[in-house]
Amino acid sequence: MVQNDREIWVRCDTIYSPFKRRDQVLLRIGQGRILELLDASESRDLPQRRVIYEPGAVVVPGFIDLHVHGAGGRDLMDGTRESLQTVAETLARHGTTSFLATTLSAPDSDTEVAIAGFAAHRTAVTAGAFPLGIHMEGPYLNPVRRGTHNGSYLKNTSVPAFRRFIELSGNTVRKMTVAPEMDEGLRLVREAVSLGVRVSLGHSDATVEQARAAVDAGASQATHTFNAMRPFHQREPGILGLVLTDDRVYAEIIADGIHVHPAALRMLIRMKGVHRVLLVTDGLSAMDMPDGRYPLGDKTIVVQQGECRDPGGTLAGSTLTLDRAVLNLTSWLGLPLEQALVAASASPACSLGIADRKGILAAGADADLVFLDSGLNVLKTMVGGRVVYSRG
Repeated sequence: MVQNDREIWVRCDTIYSPFKRRDQVLLRIGQGRILELLDASESRDLPQRRVIYEPGAVVVPGFIDLHVHGAGGRDLMDGTRESLQTVAETLARHGTTSFLATTLSAPDSDTEVAIAGFAAHRTAVTAGAFPLGIHMEGPYLNPVRRGTHNGSYLKNTSVPAFRRFIELSGNTVRKMTVAPEMDEGLRLVREAVSLGVRVSLGHSDATVEQARAAVDAGASQATHTFNAMRPFHQREPGILGLVLTDDRVYAEIIADGIHVHPAALRMLIRMKGVHRVLLVTDGLSAMDMPDGRYPLGDKTIVVQQGECRDPGGTLAGSTLTLDRAVLNLTSWLGLPLEQALVAASASPACSLGIADRKGILAAGADADLVFLDSGLNVLKTMVGGRVVYSRG
Protein backbone atom coordinates (compact mmCIF):
# COMPACT_ATOMS: atom_id res chain seq x y z
CA MET A 1 0.00 0.00 0.00
CA VAL A 2 1.44 3.37 -1.04
CA GLN A 3 1.77 5.85 1.82
CA ASN A 4 1.96 9.63 1.77
CA ASP A 5 5.58 10.48 2.60
CA ARG A 6 5.23 14.24 2.98
CA GLU A 7 3.70 15.88 6.03
CA ILE A 8 0.08 16.90 5.81
CA TRP A 9 -2.41 18.22 8.33
CA VAL A 10 -6.00 17.17 8.93
CA ARG A 11 -8.21 19.81 10.50
CA CYS A 12 -11.05 18.20 12.45
CA ASP A 13 -14.14 19.80 13.90
CA THR A 14 -14.72 16.61 15.93
CA ILE A 15 -12.79 13.37 16.40
CA TYR A 16 -13.46 10.15 18.28
CA SER A 17 -10.30 8.35 19.35
CA PRO A 18 -12.69 6.20 19.38
CA PHE A 19 -12.88 6.07 23.17
CA LYS A 20 -13.13 9.81 23.68
CA ARG A 21 -14.54 12.77 21.78
CA ARG A 22 -12.44 15.86 21.14
CA ASP A 23 -13.38 19.02 19.28
CA GLN A 24 -11.24 21.31 17.13
CA VAL A 25 -8.22 19.10 16.66
CA LEU A 26 -5.37 19.27 14.18
CA LEU A 27 -3.67 16.00 13.21
CA ARG A 28 -0.09 16.18 11.92
CA ILE A 29 0.57 13.23 9.62
CA GLY A 30 3.79 11.99 8.02
CA GLN A 31 5.29 8.70 6.80
CA GLY A 32 1.83 7.16 6.94
CA ARG A 33 1.41 7.78 10.67
CA ILE A 34 -0.22 10.27 13.00
CA LEU A 35 2.70 12.25 14.37
CA GLU A 36 0.87 14.63 16.66
CA LEU A 37 -2.58 15.72 17.85
CA LEU A 38 -2.83 19.45 18.47
CA ASP A 39 -5.50 21.80 19.65
CA ALA A 40 -6.56 23.60 16.47
CA SER A 41 -6.36 26.95 18.25
CA GLU A 42 -2.63 26.39 18.71
CA SER A 43 -2.00 25.68 15.05
CA ARG A 44 0.61 27.63 13.18
CA ASP A 45 0.34 28.97 9.66
CA LEU A 46 0.07 25.99 7.35
CA PRO A 47 0.35 25.73 3.57
CA GLN A 48 -3.26 25.42 2.44
CA ARG A 49 -2.43 22.78 -0.16
CA ARG A 50 -1.33 20.42 2.63
CA VAL A 51 -4.43 20.80 4.82
CA ILE A 52 -7.35 18.37 4.53
CA TYR A 53 -10.64 19.63 5.92
CA GLU A 54 -14.23 18.44 5.70
CA PRO A 55 -16.38 21.07 7.45
CA GLY A 56 -18.75 19.54 9.99
CA ALA A 57 -17.36 16.02 9.56
CA VAL A 58 -16.66 13.62 12.39
CA VAL A 59 -13.22 12.01 12.01
CA VAL A 60 -12.86 8.48 13.39
CA PRO A 61 -10.40 5.58 13.20
CA GLY A 62 -10.61 3.45 10.06
CA PHE A 63 -12.82 0.39 10.35
CA ILE A 64 -11.28 -3.10 10.36
CA ASP A 65 -13.20 -6.00 8.79
CA LEU A 66 -11.92 -9.38 9.97
CA HIS A 67 -14.34 -11.43 7.86
CA VAL A 68 -14.99 -10.54 4.22
CA HIS A 69 -15.13 -12.89 1.21
CA GLY A 70 -15.55 -10.36 -1.58
CA ALA A 71 -17.11 -7.09 -2.72
CA GLY A 72 -17.83 -5.05 -5.82
CA GLY A 73 -18.72 -8.16 -7.85
CA ARG A 74 -15.40 -9.91 -7.14
CA ASP A 75 -14.80 -13.06 -5.06
CA LEU A 76 -11.49 -13.39 -3.21
CA MET A 77 -11.36 -17.15 -3.76
CA ASP A 78 -10.17 -16.55 -7.33
CA GLY A 79 -6.80 -15.37 -5.99
CA THR A 80 -6.39 -12.59 -8.56
CA ARG A 81 -4.89 -9.16 -8.18
CA GLU A 82 -7.98 -7.64 -9.82
CA SER A 83 -10.30 -9.10 -7.19
CA LEU A 84 -8.09 -8.05 -4.29
CA GLN A 85 -7.85 -4.51 -5.69
CA THR A 86 -11.61 -4.26 -6.32
CA VAL A 87 -12.44 -5.49 -2.83
CA ALA A 88 -9.96 -3.05 -1.27
CA GLU A 89 -11.46 -0.10 -3.16
CA THR A 90 -15.05 -1.12 -2.43
CA LEU A 91 -14.40 -1.48 1.29
CA ALA A 92 -12.73 1.93 1.44
CA ARG A 93 -15.88 3.56 0.09
CA HIS A 94 -17.56 2.45 3.29
CA GLY A 95 -14.86 3.44 5.76
CA THR A 96 -12.98 0.15 6.03
CA THR A 97 -9.25 0.81 5.97
CA SER A 98 -7.92 -2.71 6.59
CA PHE A 99 -9.30 -6.23 6.31
CA LEU A 100 -8.71 -9.96 6.36
CA ALA A 101 -9.36 -11.69 3.04
CA THR A 102 -11.54 -14.64 4.00
CA THR A 103 -11.58 -18.05 2.34
CA LEU A 104 -14.40 -20.58 2.05
CA SER A 105 -14.13 -24.35 2.44
CA ALA A 106 -13.12 -25.65 -1.00
CA PRO A 107 -10.99 -28.32 -2.68
CA ASP A 108 -7.37 -27.97 -1.54
CA SER A 109 -6.33 -26.83 -5.02
CA ASP A 110 -8.82 -23.93 -4.93
CA THR A 111 -7.78 -22.91 -1.41
CA GLU A 112 -4.13 -22.98 -2.48
CA VAL A 113 -4.91 -20.68 -5.44
CA ALA A 114 -6.70 -18.24 -3.14
CA ILE A 115 -4.06 -18.03 -0.44
CA ALA A 116 -1.04 -18.11 -2.76
CA GLY A 117 -2.70 -15.43 -4.90
CA PHE A 118 -3.21 -13.25 -1.84
CA ALA A 119 0.44 -13.63 -0.86
CA ALA A 120 1.55 -12.74 -4.39
CA HIS A 121 -0.71 -9.71 -4.86
CA ARG A 122 -1.08 -8.26 -1.37
CA THR A 123 1.64 -5.65 -1.79
CA ALA A 124 0.37 -4.71 -5.26
CA VAL A 125 -2.84 -3.16 -3.89
CA THR A 126 -2.35 0.49 -4.77
CA ALA A 127 -5.50 2.05 -3.35
CA GLY A 128 -8.27 1.21 -0.95
CA ALA A 129 -8.29 -0.73 2.31
CA PHE A 130 -5.07 -2.44 3.35
CA PRO A 131 -5.06 -6.29 3.19
CA LEU A 132 -3.83 -7.28 6.65
CA GLY A 133 -3.79 -11.00 5.93
CA ILE A 134 -5.99 -14.04 5.49
CA HIS A 135 -8.85 -15.43 7.55
CA MET A 136 -9.23 -19.13 6.73
CA GLU A 137 -12.88 -20.04 7.33
CA GLY A 138 -12.52 -23.79 7.10
CA PRO A 139 -12.03 -26.46 5.93
CA TYR A 140 -11.86 -27.76 9.54
CA LEU A 141 -15.54 -27.29 10.38
CA ASN A 142 -18.32 -29.51 11.70
CA PRO A 143 -20.63 -30.73 8.89
CA VAL A 144 -23.59 -30.47 11.29
CA ARG A 145 -23.07 -26.68 11.43
CA ARG A 146 -21.59 -26.13 7.98
CA GLY A 147 -24.00 -23.36 6.95
CA THR A 148 -23.34 -22.58 3.28
CA HIS A 149 -20.00 -24.44 3.26
CA ASN A 150 -20.05 -27.47 0.95
CA GLY A 151 -19.92 -30.53 3.21
CA SER A 152 -17.87 -32.51 0.70
CA TYR A 153 -15.00 -30.05 1.13
CA LEU A 154 -14.84 -30.21 4.92
CA LYS A 155 -11.88 -32.14 6.33
CA ASN A 156 -10.64 -33.75 9.48
CA THR A 157 -8.30 -31.45 11.33
CA SER A 158 -4.72 -31.99 10.15
CA VAL A 159 -1.71 -30.14 11.48
CA PRO A 160 0.56 -31.05 8.50
CA ALA A 161 -2.06 -29.84 5.99
CA PHE A 162 -2.52 -26.64 8.00
CA ARG A 163 1.24 -26.03 7.96
CA ARG A 164 1.22 -26.36 4.19
CA PHE A 165 -1.50 -23.70 3.90
CA ILE A 166 0.58 -21.41 6.12
CA GLU A 167 3.64 -21.88 3.91
CA LEU A 168 1.70 -21.23 0.70
CA SER A 169 0.27 -18.06 2.21
CA GLY A 170 3.73 -16.67 2.90
CA ASN A 171 2.79 -16.67 6.60
CA THR A 172 -0.05 -14.22 5.96
CA VAL A 173 -2.79 -16.29 7.65
CA ARG A 174 -3.81 -14.19 10.64
CA LYS A 175 -7.01 -15.92 11.71
CA MET A 176 -8.61 -19.34 11.29
CA THR A 177 -12.10 -20.61 12.06
CA VAL A 178 -12.11 -24.09 13.60
CA ALA A 179 -14.70 -26.45 15.06
CA PRO A 180 -12.65 -27.55 18.09
CA GLU A 181 -14.67 -30.70 18.84
CA MET A 182 -13.53 -32.39 15.62
CA ASP A 183 -10.88 -35.14 15.94
CA GLU A 184 -7.54 -33.33 16.50
CA GLY A 185 -9.16 -29.94 16.94
CA LEU A 186 -7.35 -28.99 20.14
CA ARG A 187 -3.98 -29.95 18.67
CA LEU A 188 -4.70 -27.74 15.68
CA VAL A 189 -5.69 -24.87 17.97
CA ARG A 190 -2.39 -25.11 19.83
CA GLU A 191 -0.38 -25.33 16.60
CA ALA A 192 -2.11 -22.32 15.05
CA VAL A 193 -1.65 -20.22 18.18
CA SER A 194 2.03 -21.16 18.33
CA LEU A 195 2.38 -19.74 14.80
CA GLY A 196 0.71 -16.45 15.70
CA VAL A 197 -2.65 -17.28 14.13
CA ARG A 198 -5.77 -16.17 16.01
CA VAL A 199 -8.15 -19.11 16.34
CA SER A 200 -11.86 -18.41 16.08
CA LEU A 201 -14.49 -20.95 17.13
CA GLY A 202 -17.21 -21.38 14.56
CA HIS A 203 -19.33 -23.68 12.40
CA SER A 204 -19.25 -25.77 15.53
CA ASP A 205 -21.49 -28.12 17.51
CA ALA A 206 -19.20 -27.96 20.54
CA THR A 207 -20.51 -28.37 24.06
CA VAL A 208 -19.67 -25.71 26.59
CA GLU A 209 -16.86 -27.91 27.97
CA GLN A 210 -15.39 -28.57 24.52
CA ALA A 211 -15.46 -24.84 23.80
CA ARG A 212 -13.82 -24.09 27.14
CA ALA A 213 -11.04 -26.58 26.40
CA ALA A 214 -10.41 -24.81 23.08
CA VAL A 215 -10.16 -21.42 24.78
CA ASP A 216 -7.85 -22.89 27.41
CA ALA A 217 -5.73 -24.13 24.46
CA GLY A 218 -5.53 -20.60 23.03
CA ALA A 219 -8.65 -19.92 20.94
CA SER A 220 -9.67 -16.29 21.44
CA GLN A 221 -12.54 -15.47 19.07
CA ALA A 222 -15.92 -16.69 17.85
CA THR A 223 -17.00 -16.55 14.21
CA HIS A 224 -20.33 -14.82 13.41
CA THR A 225 -21.73 -15.40 16.89
CA PHE A 226 -25.16 -17.10 17.02
CA ASN A 227 -24.87 -18.29 13.42
CA ALA A 228 -23.69 -21.84 12.58
CA MET A 229 -23.38 -22.74 16.26
CA ARG A 230 -25.13 -25.21 18.57
CA PRO A 231 -28.13 -23.30 19.99
CA PHE A 232 -28.12 -22.35 23.66
CA HIS A 233 -29.95 -24.71 26.04
CA GLN A 234 -30.21 -24.24 29.78
CA ARG A 235 -28.92 -27.76 30.50
CA GLU A 236 -26.22 -27.71 27.81
CA PRO A 237 -25.27 -24.09 27.09
CA GLY A 238 -23.00 -25.23 24.27
CA ILE A 239 -20.45 -23.06 22.53
CA LEU A 240 -22.72 -20.02 22.90
CA GLY A 241 -22.74 -20.40 26.66
CA LEU A 242 -18.96 -20.16 26.66
CA VAL A 243 -18.68 -17.36 24.08
CA LEU A 244 -21.19 -15.15 25.86
CA THR A 245 -19.69 -15.54 29.33
CA ASP A 246 -15.93 -15.94 28.92
CA ASP A 247 -14.08 -12.61 28.88
CA ARG A 248 -11.17 -14.18 27.01
CA VAL A 249 -13.27 -14.49 23.86
CA TYR A 250 -13.95 -11.80 21.26
CA ALA A 251 -17.27 -12.26 19.47
CA GLU A 252 -17.82 -11.49 15.79
CA ILE A 253 -21.32 -10.28 14.93
CA ILE A 254 -23.06 -9.55 11.62
CA ALA A 255 -25.26 -6.57 12.53
CA ASP A 256 -27.45 -6.58 9.43
CA GLY A 257 -30.78 -7.47 11.04
CA ILE A 258 -30.91 -10.63 8.93
CA HIS A 259 -28.36 -12.91 10.57
CA VAL A 260 -29.13 -11.72 14.10
CA HIS A 261 -32.23 -10.02 15.54
CA PRO A 262 -31.52 -6.64 17.16
CA ALA A 263 -32.63 -8.08 20.52
CA ALA A 264 -29.93 -10.75 20.30
CA LEU A 265 -27.45 -8.06 19.29
CA ARG A 266 -28.42 -6.04 22.37
CA MET A 267 -27.96 -9.11 24.56
CA LEU A 268 -24.51 -9.77 23.12
CA ILE A 269 -23.31 -6.24 23.78
CA ARG A 270 -24.75 -6.21 27.30
CA MET A 271 -23.01 -9.47 28.13
CA LYS A 272 -19.69 -8.91 26.35
CA GLY A 273 -19.31 -5.13 26.19
CA VAL A 274 -18.16 -3.41 22.99
CA HIS A 275 -14.52 -4.09 23.86
CA ARG A 276 -15.11 -7.79 23.16
CA VAL A 277 -17.50 -7.40 20.21
CA LEU A 278 -16.20 -7.42 16.63
CA LEU A 279 -18.41 -5.95 13.94
CA VAL A 280 -17.85 -7.91 10.72
CA THR A 281 -19.63 -8.00 7.38
CA ASP A 282 -19.12 -11.60 6.20
CA GLY A 283 -19.42 -9.68 2.94
CA LEU A 284 -19.70 -11.43 -0.42
CA SER A 285 -18.99 -10.33 -3.97
CA ALA A 286 -22.51 -8.86 -3.86
CA MET A 287 -21.42 -6.13 -1.43
CA ASP A 288 -22.11 -2.69 -2.91
CA MET A 289 -23.92 -4.29 -5.86
CA PRO A 290 -27.60 -4.56 -6.90
CA ASP A 291 -29.71 -7.66 -6.30
CA GLY A 292 -28.77 -10.53 -8.58
CA ARG A 293 -26.59 -13.63 -8.79
CA TYR A 294 -23.01 -13.57 -7.53
CA PRO A 295 -20.09 -15.99 -7.04
CA LEU A 296 -18.96 -17.45 -3.72
CA GLY A 297 -16.25 -20.00 -4.41
CA ASP A 298 -17.80 -22.51 -6.79
CA LYS A 299 -21.36 -21.53 -5.78
CA THR A 300 -23.73 -18.97 -7.20
CA ILE A 301 -25.47 -16.93 -4.51
CA VAL A 302 -28.84 -15.29 -5.11
CA VAL A 303 -29.34 -11.83 -3.59
CA GLN A 304 -32.87 -10.52 -3.13
CA GLN A 305 -33.56 -7.29 -1.23
CA GLY A 306 -29.99 -7.42 0.04
CA GLU A 307 -30.37 -10.93 1.53
CA CYS A 308 -27.89 -13.58 0.35
CA ARG A 309 -28.85 -17.26 0.05
CA ASP A 310 -27.26 -20.27 -1.59
CA PRO A 311 -29.18 -22.60 -3.96
CA GLY A 312 -30.44 -24.58 -0.96
CA GLY A 313 -31.90 -21.49 0.70
CA THR A 314 -29.24 -21.22 3.42
CA LEU A 315 -28.00 -17.78 4.45
CA ALA A 316 -24.67 -17.22 2.74
CA GLY A 317 -22.81 -14.15 3.92
CA SER A 318 -24.14 -10.62 3.55
CA THR A 319 -24.15 -7.36 1.64
CA LEU A 320 -23.53 -5.42 4.86
CA THR A 321 -20.86 -2.70 5.02
CA LEU A 322 -19.20 -1.59 8.24
CA ASP A 323 -20.45 1.99 8.04
CA ARG A 324 -24.01 0.58 8.01
CA ALA A 325 -23.17 -1.78 10.88
CA VAL A 326 -22.05 1.18 12.99
CA LEU A 327 -25.23 3.06 12.07
CA ASN A 328 -27.34 0.02 12.98
CA LEU A 329 -25.85 -0.15 16.46
CA THR A 330 -26.60 3.50 17.09
CA SER A 331 -30.09 3.52 15.57
CA TRP A 332 -31.40 0.11 16.69
CA LEU A 333 -29.85 0.00 20.14
CA GLY A 334 -29.35 3.67 20.92
CA LEU A 335 -25.69 2.92 21.48
CA PRO A 336 -23.46 6.00 21.82
CA LEU A 337 -21.38 6.56 18.69
CA GLU A 338 -18.08 6.08 20.48
CA GLN A 339 -19.15 2.60 21.64
CA ALA A 340 -20.28 1.54 18.17
CA LEU A 341 -16.99 2.80 16.75
CA VAL A 342 -14.99 0.73 19.24
CA ALA A 343 -16.61 -2.45 17.90
CA ALA A 344 -15.64 -1.49 14.33
CA SER A 345 -12.09 -0.32 14.98
CA ALA A 346 -10.34 -0.65 18.35
CA SER A 347 -11.76 -4.07 19.26
CA PRO A 348 -10.83 -5.73 15.95
CA ALA A 349 -7.33 -4.25 16.26
CA CYS A 350 -6.99 -5.57 19.81
CA SER A 351 -8.20 -9.01 18.74
CA LEU A 352 -5.35 -9.21 16.22
CA GLY A 353 -2.71 -7.75 18.53
CA ILE A 354 -2.22 -4.56 16.48
CA ALA A 355 -3.92 -2.04 18.78
CA ASP A 356 -0.74 0.02 18.99
CA ARG A 357 -1.09 1.09 15.35
CA LYS A 358 -4.61 0.34 14.12
CA GLY A 359 -8.11 1.22 15.27
CA ILE A 360 -7.14 4.36 17.19
CA LEU A 361 -6.38 8.04 16.65
CA ALA A 362 -3.21 8.60 18.62
CA ALA A 363 0.35 9.72 18.06
CA GLY A 364 2.30 6.85 16.49
CA ALA A 365 -0.75 5.07 15.07
CA ASP A 366 -1.23 4.53 11.34
CA ALA A 367 -3.02 7.43 9.68
CA ASP A 368 -6.13 5.43 8.80
CA LEU A 369 -9.02 7.88 9.07
CA VAL A 370 -12.69 8.04 8.12
CA PHE A 371 -14.63 11.28 7.71
CA LEU A 372 -18.37 10.87 8.46
CA ASP A 373 -21.27 13.25 7.96
CA SER A 374 -24.10 13.67 10.47
CA GLY A 375 -25.88 10.61 9.03
CA LEU A 376 -22.71 8.51 9.44
CA ASN A 377 -22.20 8.39 5.68
CA VAL A 378 -18.58 8.21 4.56
CA LEU A 379 -17.27 11.45 3.06
CA LYS A 380 -13.62 10.53 2.80
CA THR A 381 -11.33 7.63 3.68
CA MET A 382 -7.60 7.86 4.34
CA VAL A 383 -5.21 4.91 4.52
CA GLY A 384 -1.62 5.43 5.60
CA GLY A 385 -2.00 9.20 5.31
CA ARG A 386 -3.28 8.95 1.72
CA VAL A 387 -6.83 9.72 0.64
CA VAL A 388 -8.14 6.59 -1.11
CA TYR A 389 -11.79 7.61 -1.37
CA SER A 390 -13.60 10.93 -1.50
CA ARG A 391 -17.32 11.31 -2.12
CA GLY A 392 -18.27 13.73 -4.89
